[in-house]
Order: sequence, then structure tokens, then C-alpha cells
Amino acid sequence: MSLVLLNEDMKAVVAACRLGFVATVTPEGRPNLSPKGTVRVFDDHHLVFCDIASPGTRANLERNPWMEINVVDPVSRRGYRFLGRAMPHAGDAIYEAVTARVFREEGATYGVEAVVLLAVERALPIVSPGYDHLADENAMRTMWKRRRELLESEFEAHLARRGPWPGGAMEESE
Repeated sequence: MSLVLLNEDMKAVVAACRLGFVATVTPEGRPNLSPKGTVRVFDDHHLVFCDIASPGTRANLERNPWMEINVVDPVSRRGYRFLGRAMPHAGDAIYEAVTARVFREEGATYGVEAVVLLAVERALPIVSPGYDHLADENAMRTMWKRRRELLESEFEAHLARRGPWPGGAMEESE
């Protein structure tokens, strides 16, 4: 197994986003996609995230270690697909280091069942086809910052009508 060297752009996209969509495979061979808000670069060859409420993801990894994490900056409309084998860690040095880092960076604490370490064997770019119609990333970011303002305003109006989400964790569904 040869691991990919994560370059500075990959690291910057992960650091800016922190939200990744993690794909695993169920025992029935079906895809399981779960958002993770604690994705971090662990070192030059690994990504990691906290398993806060993901029993399905954890169970899938126990049966099949293959996992893909997609991280896309919503303003630049680009990011990366990171594929490799993952391993959950609980109560060991990796778990302690990652939870301490995430809690320090977020200024919060919460229950963490495990941390999941992905050994990146393949990293592929994700780039919006919108770049075919724009000059460069600066133009894309300018356009999406304006669009995001409108989308945020529309969602705020929705929340004003419906009321905010009541809080509490949602169960992972499969």
C-alpha cells in the first residue's frame, strides 16, 4: 500500500471546510454516506475525524475498512476525494491527540466514541464544471459569496416561518 502525500492545497481545503462526507459500504453492499464536521489533516498521509454519533459508519468499517471522504469548499466549488482504508481508534494515543486537538480548536467538548483515521491511498480533485464558464477561482468565489448571501437570507426566512431546529442529535440512518 502506497500512501498519497497530501499537498498544501489539499490541507488548506480540509482546514477551511472541516466538513466532509464520508462514504462506507454496508454489509449488504449499499453505500452509506454520513457528514462529519470534525475532519482534520492528521499528518502528511492521513485524515481523521471524530465519531460522535456514527454507529453505522463504525460498524461498516469493522466489516470493510474502505472509506472515501469528500471535502468541497462551497464557495470555491472545488475540493478533493480521499480514498483509502480507515481504522477507528478509541482510548489510545491517537484518540487522545485528536480529541484534544479538536476540543482545543473548537472550544467545546462532547462525547466521542472513537476517532477514525484514514490512510489516504488515492486523492482526486473535485472541480465544478462552473469553471468552464468563469475566468478563475476568484470569479467563482465572488459569484458564490453573492449567491450564499441570498441562500442564507432565504433559509433565515424559512426558519422565521417554521422556527429553528430544536437541537439534539439525529440518529444516523441507513
